Amino acid sequence: MRIAVFADKFSGTLTSDEVIGEVKKIFKYNNIKSSFFPVTDGGENSTEIFKEYGFESYEMTMKKNFSGKWLPIETLKINKNIYFETSQLIGIKNTNDLSLDLNTSCLAKIIEGVDILSMGGSKTNDAGIGLLSKMGIDFLNNEIVIQDPKPKDFNLINNIKINESFKKIDKKVIVDTNIPLLGDNNAFKVFGPQKGLANGEIKFLEKNVERIFNLLSKEMGSSLDPFKEGTGASGGLSFAMGEVLGCEIISGPQFFLNETKLFNKINDFEIAILCEGKFDFSSMSGKVLGEILKLHTGHSYFLGGKFDYNDESIFTDIFELGNKGMKDSKKALRDSAYKLAKKISN
Repeated sequence: MRIAVFADKFSGTLTSDEVIGEVKKIFKYNNIKSSFFPVTDGGENSTEIFKEYGFESYEMTMKKNFSGKWLPIETLKINKNIYFETSQLIGIKNTNDLSLDLNTSCLAKIIEGVDILSMGGSKTNDAGIGLLSKMGIDFLNNEIVIQDPKPKDFNLINNIKINESFKKIDKKVIVDTNIPLLGDNNAFKVFGPQKGLANGEIKFLEKNVERIFNLLSKEMGSSLDPFKEGTGASGGLSFAMGEVLGCEIISGPQFFLNETKLFNKINDFEIAILCEGKFDFSSMSGKVLGEILKLHTGHSYFLGGKFDYNDESIFTDIFELGNKGMKDSKKALRDSAYKLAKKISN
């Protein structure tokens, strides 16, 4: 019986490697042979995951993040393309600042030197407006330019000017979700609470972002679609990159599975064990484990912190860490892995 364990990070608690390490201990104790694969959809920590598949570091530089702090930034060489994980500068772990006080303007300093930008794991909710303000688009209150606009300023924006310096850019943008910027299940509603947004702040952003991009659409003389799939990655940064700057939007899971050659290996295994901190609606909306689950034709098991999806039948069985995982994630993971091991052994 061929078994594969595909492990994403448990956000805020365990890395992919730590998850794999704990599961290996239990499987070894129960004499279960398995192949182990750390996975990513291009979001937080994707640089380290790609390096585990043999992709080499290209360059280390110092850049300011969205809080003005200097940080070492690493880029990779992936099949002749320079890859940059944007969460290194705008990641949710980079600051305790409120997301309404943060924007994406710091990315303007690195975009020119890279070919591929991966979205995901951000603390930002500015729909890329901060970045656009550094790329030749002025956001104004009447005739006064709002320097470095942040989400808290969005209600002040009532005019937009496109400067001669504005131009489209030829980049690939890797997105970790299919969720759109606006619409019923939009980026603010789905990911906003994780970034500390209250209901009133979510409504504030929905209203003002739609209004601002209607203004920009008129100024550009072209239609912008914030309801398109994939425009909600990194708080809407993917919308600005794709719809406004003209970049090519690519599925993060598909990019990862293709570049690492895992795509062709998934159905080599009769059993697939999928490990993630929380499996929910967003997992089935463009996340890597959701894509693996759709591709795998054998038995699939969930092993993770919490299962919060409306259809349990998508897995053969589910093994959750539960509340114990909040106190001691590694022990709770080992306990759940032991129950899973007994199940598949029988």
